Amino acid sequence: MAADLQQLVETLSARLDRSVAIDDARLRLLAHSSHRGDVDRVRAESILRRAVPPDVVDHVFACRDDATGRYLVTPRADLALRDARIGQPILQQDTLLGFVWLLDSEGPVDDDQLRAIETAAAEATVLIHGEFLRATATRERERALVERLLGDDAGARVAAADELRAEGIFASTAFVVLVAEIDRDGEPATDEDAVALAAATAAARSRRPAQHVLALEHRDHVVLVVAEPAVDAAHEAGLAAGSALRDDVLRGTDAPRCRVGIGRVRTDLADAAAALDEARRAARIARRLGDPAPVASIDDAGVYELLDRLPDDALLAAAAPRLLALIADERRGEPLVRTLEVFLDTAGDVKAASELLFAHRTSLYYRLRRIQELTGLDLTTGDDRLRAHLTLKIARLTGVLASAD
Repeated sequence: MAADLQQLVETLSARLDRSVAIDDARLRLLAHSSHRGDVDRVRAESILRRAVPPDVVDHVFACRDDATGRYLVTPRADLALRDARIGQPILQQDTLLGFVWLLDSEGPVDDDQLRAIETAAAEATVLIHGEFLRATATRERERALVERLLGDDAGARVAAADELRAEGIFASTAFVVLVAEIDRDGEPATDEDAVALAAATAAARSRRPAQHVLALEHRDHVVLVVAEPAVDAAHEAGLAAGSALRDDVLRGTDAPRCRVGIGRVRTDLADAAAALDEARRAARIARRLGDPAPVASIDDAGVYELLDRLPDDALLAAAAPRLLALIADERRGEPLVRTLEVFLDTAGDVKAASELLFAHRTSLYYRLRRIQELTGLDLTTGDDRLRAHLTLKIARLTGVLASAD
């Protein structure tokens, strides 16, 4: 479609001897001719970024002429919109698909030119609507294959991976899987949430080449498979995509949180289901710990990845009971538990722990002795140190110990 629209624009530009551009319905640039003179900042940004700011979009839609149906866009200095525009809408029945634009600064537009842009808009309708139908069919095929790719049947996963590559729907050297989940504190997702997820998914697709993103949308969550040609860059690319996805979702809904998890980098597309399990686990661990990070990575989950696989009652049964009792005793236990956690997290480095706790070493040693007396744990032995550390992690994961600020 892009080549056909560009040919249409260049033909019309040569015929009218003036600049021509075609945007989609949200004013994202699809094709443009060379300009006959200086352009204002809005058009320059449109050419460079293929999009314009939301306030410019709002102004354009407010400038529709009800008598003609055209968009006679007036200049706005506060929006850096210096040149007036004449826009012919591209319509499929009553659905707006885009615009054909002329610049008023290049001279008056006569009736012949208006008829020419009407004809161009009609031709563009055929091209854009045809591409929409092809894209819809591709999306339906993609969804069917991605459902199999992420399903329980190992043979179906391999076959789906092969078909996605063979049909040119996905091309990857390396990839990561992201899951974005609406979090309403146990309440069901709303229609607004579903729309926000769909819009954020479309935005995520628009930022990357067509063959570098697969998506599976649901009412309360979306799964993205994001490709990256360079294996070493795949994780960072996934984090960036996940952060942008989360921001886009939260702009479109009043949900308090959108949790995004990311699995490990993979190179075999048939492993996408395993990567999705990791992404879901990363998001779940972040929720249980109250982690505010925009994207939770399974690579950063540490021992919580293992602990999360076990039921809470099994975890608590394996924890040191007297240490759990100390944790529950907020008045007496809070400073001691904090001391123990910092001491163990610094691998028993007294100097480092003292600095983090703003405590003298003598005070730290006193607290550690007191902890041993109250819990029965011997912090000079590896086994008891390990059990104490695991008990603290279990307490955090199960909510017995509130997450640190």
